Amino acid sequence: MHTVTVVAFAALCLLGTSSPVLADDTLKGELAPIKSEMKTEKDAMKAQDNAMNSEMKSKKGGVKGPITQYREKMKAKRHEMMEEMKAHREAAMANPPAPATVPGPVATPAPAP
Repeated sequence: MHTVTVVAFAALCLLGTSSPVLADDTLKGELAPIKSEMKTEKDAMKAQDNAMNSEMKSKKGGVKGPITQYREKMKAKRHEMMEEMKAHREAAMANPPAPATVPGPVATPAPAP
């Protein structure tokens, strides 16, 4: 009786462990084509997105918006003014103004007697 119980228990254990293994193998076999299909679709979508992004960048590359144009214009104007101020400052340092003469006390004419 003891032997029959051990054999039955061993048979149930083998069936219990082999059943999930077989189910896992079957599931993997069914999911492999689906996963590969999803991966190819994802790669195709990435390629399409990259193509669209590069196309948008090429279209937008030559055209600057009005705000960007205004900023560049103001930047150029600011740099021009800074160069003029620098040149004016250098000219003033090279040719210092002559010292101003301080007038002495004014002599008043003597009163007539």
